[in-house]
Order: sequence, then structure tokens, then C-alpha cells
Amino acid sequence: LFYAYNIGGKWTNPKNLNNPVNTMHWETQPSFSSDGKTLYFVRGLKTRGGIKNQDIYTSELSEEGTWSIPKSLSNVVNTDGREESVFIHPDGKTLYFSSDGHPGMGGLDIYMTQKDENGNWSKPVNLGYPINTFNDENSLLVDAAGQFAYFASNREGGFGDLDLYKFELPQHLKPNMVTYLAGKVYDAETKQPLPARFELIDLKTGHVAIQSYADEVTGEYLVCLPVNQDYALNVSHNGYLFHSENFTLTGGTITKPFEKNVGLNKIKVGETVVLKNVFFETAKYDLKEQSRVELDKLLAFLTKNPNLKIELGGHTDNVGDKKMNQVLSDNRAKAVYSYLVQKGIAKERLTTKGYGDTLPIADNNTEVGRAENRRTEFKVIAN
Repeated sequence: LFYAYNIGGKWTNPKNLNNPVNTMHWETQPSFSSDGKTLYFVRGLKTRGGIKNQDIYTSELSEEGTWSIPKSLSNVVNTDGREESVFIHPDGKTLYFSSDGHPGMGGLDIYMTQKDENGNWSKPVNLGYPINTFNDENSLLVDAAGQFAYFASNREGGFGDLDLYKFELPQHLKPNMVTYLAGKVYDAETKQPLPARFELIDLKTGHVAIQSYADEVTGEYLVCLPVNQDYALNVSHNGYLFHSENFTLTGGTITKPFEKNVGLNKIKVGETVVLKNVFFETAKYDLKEQSRVELDKLLAFLTKNPNLKIELGGHTDNVGDKKMNQVLSDNRAKAVYSYLVQKGIAKERLTTKGYGDTLPIADNNTEVGRAENRRTEFKVIAN
């Protein structure tokens, strides 16, 4: 197996994946998950009689760019027969493959299995006739919309050997719905593109859904995600303040992606960042569990920039008693302060201030505006 990068519309020279993915045996038919984390491929053992014991394997890509030792997929999927043509859909959970080891119609049949929240694969489902026949069917690909599938078969009525076929997927064989998130990362002042690191985090689970880099030349990115879920977006680049926000991924389609461009500000005294993924209960200052993702991002930022000193500021909307709002905003800033100090950030690098409703950034006459005004932020006071 080899890999190459597309940078600014041009492909780099292919490089061998080497150990532990490639071995003295036969590695083929790779399928890479859309989150950029997991490689699925087929490994067969070379023997004097040819290639035997073909199974589906997975290997994880670390943040350092190294591959984990490949593991054979669950024996719910792999059999004593031959598994091949593995394809992981962009939803990250639906796997299609061919096998002659599961109960089927003869030869290689195409199957579907899905991964649950615990990482367990369901019992493979035979796609059935007229997709599968007593001949060989393999190499299934499903479009991102989950509407059409394409496969190869040597069935009668073709032009000879393997021919390509297309069909519309029935509902029970469809993957989960996905859409695309697309955008560009750039310097907020110069508008020059930045090859920034970005990650999308599932706010419900706290797990990183996507972790990658914007294009080195264009600053553009394009990722595929399941729809109707809440995500936190974090974007960072050396020498810049990080950007964060949260949103529910709805409204985008396969043909019209959900768009989000991000301008990053350089680290300078006076610059402010709104911590959009720090959450509190209404009228309280106890940090919600979902806030840990954002706070750990701030922790990493301060650790990476040891000379930085910041002010943590709390803000409210104008609803309620002004004195109560002042106290609440102060306590919320102190809650973030306490979290960072407990995690090892020196107290001398942090100050806190509650601003109450004195510094709105949006119209307090609307619910949307009031939500924006209820915020926690940090300001660079020394660098």
C-alpha cells in the first residue's frame, strides 16, 4: 500500500506505508475513513499455493503520523473463507465488503455491516438477489448520499469477465446520512491562507470526530460528517490565537456543503477570544461537562505559549438584576480560572474579571443576541 497527498491541487510522489501495515504478505484494496483516522484494507497470506486466508484489517493513524499494528476485524465479519473489496462509507460506521465465507448465493457475495457506539460490528447482511448471484460480486462503492451503489460482477449478460453495474440502494441497506463541511482558514488581517490544524468534536460524546489540516497552499478544507449532531470546531496555528465555535450540522447537502470560513488573529496584547464551547447552567457558574473540550484546548494553548498572560472575562446579557449579573459573570470567570490552575497553569499568568452586562457584543433585544452576550472569553495582557 502507498499514499500521496493532494497539496494545492497537485499530488505528491507516492510513498510506501512500510511496516507495520505492509509486510512480506499481500496487502491490497485500501479504504480510508473520512475522519482520517482508520485505514481498512485486505491482507492475504502468501503461500506456495497462492494467496490464502484473506481477511479485513484496520490500522489507526496517530497524531504523530505513525500507523498502529494492524488488527484483524471482528470474526463476526472475517471468516475462514475469503474477504475482499472492503469499503467504509463516509458515515464512518457502515462497512461493505465481499466474502465467500458467509452464507450466500454462491461465489463472492456483497455484505453490509454497521459499527455501534461501542465499536462492535453487527452480523453482516447479504445484499440479496438481484445484486448477488451464484457468480462473483465484489468491489462495491456507495456514493456519499447513500443513494446509489456501484459494483463488479462476472454474471451472464455482460461483456465478459467482470463488468460494472449500478443500482439504487434500498432503505435497509443505506448508510447514515452525511453532509460536508467546507471552508477556508486565513490570516484575519492579511487574508493570506493558513495551513491550520482543525478538529471537530462531537459535543455529545466529547470524542474527536475529525482532525486534520487545511491545505498548505489554499488554506481550504473539506470534511464529511454525520448530519443532525452538535459539533465544536477548534482551529489553531502556530503564532495565532485559536478559534472555537459550536453548531448543529444541519442544512448542508451533498451537492451544497455547509460552509464555514475561519480568520485567525495573531497573538498580540489586547486580542480577545470568545470561548464559545464553555457552558454553564442558566444563572449558575458550575462548568458543564461539555466545557472540558474547550478548556483543555485553552490549557494546551497556554502550555504551548509559556510567556503568555491572560485575563479571563465573564459576561452576561441584560436580563435580571445588574448586581446579580455582575456577581455571576465574576464567578464564571473564576470557575475557568480554577480549572486551569488545577491543571497546572501558574496563578501569576491568570487574572479574572466579571463585566456583567456592560460590554454586549450583540443586540440584547433578541434571544440570539442575548445568547451571544452570555459568554466567557480571554484577553491577552502580556506576551
